[in-house]
Amino acid sequence: MKQDRMVTLVGVLTIITALLAMSVGRFIMGGIILIIAFGIFWNRGFGKFNDRSLYEKIVKSDLSMQELYRLFADMQTPLGKPWIAEHKGFEGDSIVFGPSAYKDCVIISRKRGNLDIKHITLVDNIIRRQEDEYRFRGFIDPKETEVTPEHYAKFAGLKLASVVLIKHLTEIIEELSSGGHPQIPDSLDVSDFYYHNSSEGFFRNKDGDDILEVKSCYHPFEARVLDTDGNEMAAVIPRAFNGKGIVTDSAGFDMTADGEHFGEVSIFKEKGSEGFIIDTEAGRFTASIFPACMRANISCNYMVEKDGELKAVIGGSPNILFDTIGYCQNDLILSYDEDYLVLYAAIEIFIMTHNKKFLK
Repeated sequence: MKQDRMVTLVGVLTIITALLAMSVGRFIMGGIILIIAFGIFWNRGFGKFNDRSLYEKIVKSDLSMQELYRLFADMQTPLGKPWIAEHKGFEGDSIVFGPSAYKDCVIISRKRGNLDIKHITLVDNIIRRQEDEYRFRGFIDPKETEVTPEHYAKFAGLKLASVVLIKHLTEIIEELSSGGHPQIPDSLDVSDFYYHNSSEGFFRNKDGDDILEVKSCYHPFEARVLDTDGNEMAAVIPRAFNGKGIVTDSAGFDMTADGEHFGEVSIFKEKGSEGFIIDTEAGRFTASIFPACMRANISCNYMVEKDGELKAVIGGSPNILFDTIGYCQNDLILSYDEDYLVLYAAIEIFIMTHNKKFLK
């Protein structure tokens, strides 16, 4: 919440600076600063705190840490099973998931009549027993590690996984707090990890093995997925272009599999939600956008669902400068159902290619 208030303060100060610039006749500069202020508030979000924040959720609840821990104790997550510690910012016990190799933790703590579910990386704030010290060894220090696309993707993937975990823990706790009886899964949000970068175009697993090849270009439009032998497996093809050869979104897109028609892709915008609907022979999938994950520098994020069930999470970065290969875009997928992996890759490469129109 402190971070939320700080962003608000920065936004307000930016608006004041813009107005001061305009008051002395510097209208162009003032307009530019106002656009920056709009961007700050856009990334901050609107509405209730829980709707705006990716990294912290607050639930009004009488549930005790002991009750929650009994329910979650055996549940496997991307950050491992939970354990009990304390946090300097809260009173009493906290439930801790993590830390990861990059110090990611999700903690559940009590603050008066609320439960606070939060992502942190400042592990020194966790007060733990001596027998839990083993959890805090072997961290990867980004400052001492060569920043390659592969290392970066794994770093960003854990941030994205933590955000999804917070979302689902919050939903379970909200239902419990309202008197419901949600099913507590043995495994929550454990996924398989894949990534690729625009300089090489190979879709790889967490071990660095080439799984697929992807090809993309905005003008002329190309979004294709191939096997490692170069055979096309899936593609998304625009139905119409304007006179300059630019895609006409309103006409929609066709999806092919092995050269045959497989489905249709259309854009949707509803109150509070937007993204893509993918009607295929395997069923209807939706890819809904969610806010930028700034701690991982990924800003093109989508949750892919089928019949309301989460199947994958897509994250994309802007061009980032790497010492090894220069500038490139670095994208990743968290896959919760391997049956549709080629489809996720097709959706991911299509969305990242389509969104390049905003850079034109």
